[in-house]
Amino acid sequence: MTTPEQSQQERALETGAVYQDAEGRRTTDPGAGATHADDEADRNAELLRRGEVGPRVPEE
Repeated sequence: MTTPEQSQQERALETGAVYQDAEGRRTTDPGAGATHADDEADRNAELLRRGEVGPRVPEE
């Protein structure tokens, strides 16, 4: 069962009042949300350059 607090948090995500990245970081600042996304994209690109295809899983 969903608590009222969980429902409120989900509504905030759905309406764009809160931003959440793939690592679960949440912010109400769209600039910080964009910065988190950019940092994550840079990190993922570096992992791909090194041949890692998943979370610390080297490509065979």
